[in-house]
Amino acid sequence: MRWIAIFLACLSFSAWSANASSDKDLDAISHFDHPFLLGDWYLINPEPDSSQENFIAIKLTLDSNYHFSIDIQKRDFSVDHWEGMYNANEDTIILGLHTDAPQIYSYASNHNMLNLNGVMFTKALSNSLAGIWSSEHLAGDDLLASEVNQMDLILQPDFVFLFKVSNQDGDEAVRRGVYFTEGEHLVLLYEDGEHNARYKLNRDKLTIESDEGGMFAVLNRIR
Repeated sequence: MRWIAIFLACLSFSAWSANASSDKDLDAISHFDHPFLLGDWYLINPEPDSSQENFIAIKLTLDSNYHFSIDIQKRDFSVDHWEGMYNANEDTIILGLHTDAPQIYSYASNHNMLNLNGVMFTKALSNSLAGIWSSEHLAGDDLLASEVNQMDLILQPDFVFLFKVSNQDGDEAVRRGVYFTEGEHLVLLYEDGEHNARYKLNRDKLTIESDEGGMFAVLNRIR
């Protein structure tokens, strides 16, 4: 029975996600049809001095409000910037909606790679969120009701995660999957659901909480 209670602690995050969906930004993330597109995507020129292409790096950012931006750093270190609205279906993305010359690309993506017209972009974290985290303090009605006294979270730089909660008897429940971030939101995607979280990162301390007070967790970086 205790193992079931711990498992319900994981499921309680789904209820937390529903409560938080009243927030406009989180609602946009929760209803976005192609979550693997979201994030900061980079293309690095491996030989900028000898390449025919006049760029050092390209950064493409796609958000859940269908806004995009592109920054192209050239060899002379100047930067070309373009931004606007986009749309996407399962295999096509259109950049520059409502402009005179929208650009249409075929794409395929997973949690950390984006193939755009045959050119491979890689997703990267914009902060030092990746690491192994272990709870220092846990609070909130959902966690207390489920008797959770330990939380561990592994966030890999390739956007794969492992999430584990346990009680004082050593019973535990584990989730594995992929994650993405947008602003202060951390979204964990796994086989049969997702957890939406708000987070704050202060050096080696990660705070995750729900808007409705169901969970508040302070985790320390272990590695």
